[in-house]
Amino acid sequence: MDKILTVLTPFYNNHSTIKRCLRSIEEQSLSKKFFDHIIIDDCSDKPLTGKAGANEYNHLTIVRHDSNKGLPSALNTGLEHTNTRYFVRLDADDYIHRLCLEVLYETMYLISEVGVKSAGSGYVGVSCDYKTVDNEENTISLCSAESKPIGCGIIFKTDVVKSIGGYNEKMRMAEEVELRKRLDMAGKIYHLNMPLYRYVRHDSNMTNNDELYKKYINKIK
Repeated sequence: MDKILTVLTPFYNNHSTIKRCLRSIEEQSLSKKFFDHIIIDDCSDKPLTGKAGANEYNHLTIVRHDSNKGLPSALNTGLEHTNTRYFVRLDADDYIHRLCLEVLYETMYLISEVGVKSAGSGYVGVSCDYKTVDNEENTISLCSAESKPIGCGIIFKTDVVKSIGGYNEKMRMAEEVELRKRLDMAGKIYHLNMPLYRYVRHDSNMTNNDELYKKYINKIK
């Protein structure tokens, strides 16, 4: 059977957290023969190597930029290397529950491929709820991806995201909000009320800069 999805992980100097991220991928209930994992190193000070994983990991591909281009550009580079029907974004400082990929894929398959009439057609992705956690993996809060959406923990149809031009590389922040706005014209995101993503909160989170975040939000028309 061909691969069904690709995990995209943008990376920039996340050496202290990447092993935890990879560990969560290695522990997935979905067989590794069904998915690829691409890490896009956005010209980190110290290049990421294939030894980043705690174990030998044959499904890992590392693509490195020759200059720092920003998060949206890294994600678009990942999309260029994605040859599967679906993709999921997992940031390098975050991690996922062991059932995450399997549940997201099975839900996407049921509502789009099988065509469950109660859910209807026209869905371009499935999002899951998430927990915010600290660096010691202690839960801070349980969040709904429907009321507080984030850019990760969503399975997207690759061809649809590519057809609208991928991520907007002018959006150095709030790129996921801008993408979702354009995707609204292509279809809907189905919300799955299961906390399968772990969003790690720390001082260097880009979204901590409220003023800069609002500046980019205001760019979205």
